[in-house]
Amino acid sequence: MALNSPIVVRVEKKPERSFGETMNEIRIWLDHHNIHSISFMPVAKADSGVGFEIGFSTEDEAFLFRNSFELSN
Repeated sequence: MALNSPIVVRVEKKPERSFGETMNEIRIWLDHHNIHSISFMPVAKADSGVGFEIGFSTEDEAFLFRNSFELSN
């Protein structure tokens, strides 16, 4: 039986925030919603900047995070 691939959401660091502040804000949000990401990777790409890719095990968790977190930034 093959394991499902994680649903990955990318969050970019806002220019006015530090890398650590962005990471802490994500962790606090995840903890508050009792969601355990299955991956949490810092990324740096020339075309899209610095940020994080967070993997979720369900589409519902990814959807909630994407919608809620984008509104809070």
